[in-house]
Amino acid sequence: MLLTLIYRGLYKLHHGLFLRPGKPLTHAKLIVVGSFLAGGAGKTPFVIWFANHIVSLYKTKNVAVLCHAKARDELELLKAKLPWATVVATSNRYRTARELDRQFDYIICDDGFEDTRLRPAYTVRLDWGEPPRRLRDLWPVGPNRSLVQDHPQPDLVLKCYGENPDVKFAIAEIVNGVGEHLDAAGSGIWAVCGIGNPERFFRDLENFGVKVEKTVVRPDHDWRYDRALKKILKSAPAVLVTEKDFMRLGPDLRNSPRVYRCVQDLLLLPLEEVKI
Repeated sequence: MLLTLIYRGLYKLHHGLFLRPGKPLTHAKLIVVGSFLAGGAGKTPFVIWFANHIVSLYKTKNVAVLCHAKARDELELLKAKLPWATVVATSNRYRTARELDRQFDYIICDDGFEDTRLRPAYTVRLDWGEPPRRLRDLWPVGPNRSLVQDHPQPDLVLKCYGENPDVKFAIAEIVNGVGEHLDAAGSGIWAVCGIGNPERFFRDLENFGVKVEKTVVRPDHDWRYDRALKKILKSAPAVLVTEKDFMRLGPDLRNSPRVYRCVQDLLLLPLEEVKI
């Protein structure tokens, strides 16, 4: 509880001194995709979907996507999935958005939910039914980074859980570096996950029909993931990884027939509501 109180005090002080709402951009439409969860909310897959949706809806590819400078895996994934967009890793989304303002029609922030300088913006919150209600729900001891009252009402809230979700995340295919698809009925399959919510990945594998023999959890954005996976492959006949984890691997593992990348897809309903 003491750690939470210290974190809460520093959070309020930092926002009051350094993160006051900024001036609006003069040209680009600013979009912030976030969640109350500290990690594993599906923000990056949704940003990828949203960027493609903007292209189909407004017929422009003049889009920039901003992600955090420390999340190199997210940067590589966004570049791979959105080769037509400009993807920028930055430690200051607010400053970068202002620098890019006149060059783009749309600037999408992958996260940035806690940076209250990013106002005004079209804000999308992915809702997993886990709103922070008490101080003890906050990081560093809980799953959330802030409280509901710390943020204005978002423009769009998308339910990601339970019956009839607005957004449904699922694995579309599982393929290795030589283009072979996984035989879901095979044995000796390990799943190694280094994202914010590994249980969701393991659940998606189960829904896909894969029988996993062993699961291994690594830290989120784990920079030692490649090294750890090489050790795991000494015991595991085949390993399943997320798309984001795959981006941390060197060429030898990316091309290995024993390393399978789980390609994620999402279905969003009702589509007509996602307009900016």
